[in-house]
Amino acid sequence: MAFMLKIRWDIKDGKLSDFKSNQEAVSEVMLEHPGVICYHADYPSEGVSEWVEIYATDESFRAHLANEKGKGPLGAVIAACDTITCRCFGDPDAESREILKGFGTTYHETAPGSFVLNPSADKDSPV
Repeated sequence: MAFMLKIRWDIKDGKLSDFKSNQEAVSEVMLEHPGVICYHADYPSEGVSEWVEIYATDESFRAHLANEKGKGPLGAVIAACDTITCRCFGDPDAESREILKGFGTTYHETAPGSFVLNPSADKDSPV
């Protein structure tokens, strides 16, 4: 089943540059996994980054995290932070939930019908 993560990274003083360069490396790894539907990162205030990640399946989530190219950059992103707040919307399976425990993930309900993965999504669609 599809699920979405909203992650807030509170970055340590003096670590913003390290965080940003490793965040960019993580985003490159996302492109290797077609089941990663969305990856969005922004910097809404000094020392804060917020990410939205949408996974089509638990398998795509686990494959992304298992990718050797991403382990180093993700570890560096984690090390550059004072706190990480991860909220999950959807219903990841037990194996994915075990991984998400490491991020202190909390689980939240969405309004009925408000989080759906379009089964006809086409990245090449002109409309």
